Amino acid sequence: MTAVVSPDVWGAMCIYAEARNQPFDGQVAVGITIRERMRLRHFSDGTVVGTVWKPAQYSWTLSTDAQRQRVLAVEADTDAWHTAVQAWEASEGSDLLPPGTVSYYNPAVVARKPAWAISDEFEFVRRIGDHLFYRLTAVARRGKLLEGGK
Repeated sequence: MTAVVSPDVWGAMCIYAEARNQPFDGQVAVGITIRERMRLRHFSDGTVVGTVWKPAQYSWTLSTDAQRQRVLAVEADTDAWHTAVQAWEASEGSDLLPPGTVSYYNPAVVARKPAWAISDEFEFVRRIGDHLFYRLTAVARRGKLLEGGK
């Protein structure tokens, strides 16, 4: 059975929604976090759609988010869409971020640092554009892999 919307479209759509106003490396980095969540099964069932649509993980998927409809109606011939598609493709196998980088947030949008960002489970990796990227600590990554990525 063929999906109506391919996994690659969902990956690019998430990048478009979350980072279209960021530099290209920032968009690639968002793609990497999706792929790392899939690999580690961190808030993911191991699929692109299951990762992107996991409840409360990406703001644009929330029914209350004002940009949700705009993202779902993106026109394929826009520069921003083409860049998001290229960023999704570039995120596969990229070494822009270290393994285990699964989370990020924009401090200009988030009023205070998320609790997960100050927990022992995460460590700061780097800033790209407006986003701060975090990875699971070595202990947390090892635990995820021992659990089979669950």
